[in-house]
Amino acid sequence: MESKYSFIKNGNSIIPVPIGNDYSLIPGQVYELHKDSKTDILCLEENKAFEFPEKYYLSDSDLKFINKVVNTYNKTTKLTTGVLFSGLKGSGKTLMAKKTAVESGLPIIVIAGSMRSDDIEAFFAQVTDDVCIIMDELDKNWYLPALLGFFDGVKPTCKKLILCTANDEHDIDKYMNDRCSRIRYKRSFDSISKDVAKTVLSEYFDTDEAVDGAAEFCCSAMRVVSYDNIVTFGEEYKNNPDLTFDEILNDLNVARK
Repeated sequence: MESKYSFIKNGNSIIPVPIGNDYSLIPGQVYELHKDSKTDILCLEENKAFEFPEKYYLSDSDLKFINKVVNTYNKTTKLTTGVLFSGLKGSGKTLMAKKTAVESGLPIIVIAGSMRSDDIEAFFAQVTDDVCIIMDELDKNWYLPALLGFFDGVKPTCKKLILCTANDEHDIDKYMNDRCSRIRYKRSFDSISKDVAKTVLSEYFDTDEAVDGAAEFCCSAMRVVSYDNIVTFGEEYKNNPDLTFDEILNDLNVARK
């Protein structure tokens, strides 16, 4: 319904009522926080739902971890529940963060890496909806000392589940490690196991024997046995079935042991 007022008063400031329709954040909807280039106004933009690979694999341990995070968030009265997923590039930590966000059932806000730290704090100080926030590559995109107030909830803000990823958690050690009020849970991602590699490769090979052989080769030849590298290897084989495993690996941007 259209407002009969032309202005709103906030403290001593009187500003025109923004033009548009009332809007409530939608549970499960993915949004991106950015600054409008023309107006410098901080705003959200609706994004499409997260996509997951058909053979995306979650272990029992992964599922228990996600369940623990969501249960803690639902039960706590604290404004911030922080989670850090750290480790190898392409190891699946961003996928895990996205899966946790989906399972939370909250509106999901992805913060663009170009967002200034002070803008982030200023925006969420105005938000009252409970939200899940994803901050990808926390160690590279932001100056952490400027974000401590945001994590600590110095300013009144919404209740938030903050899911962060980092390639090297040592870069954030001074500010985040051993501080459960900022980062409550941590999950490290190293090389995936041979069993996980088999599960992923089963999409690209027709027989169990072929899957076993491909997994054995990848785990013995690749320096970094990440989810990303295994998927790429499987795709290459499917597209070039006449090539040997060595020939496939030679042309990939994957280091050998």
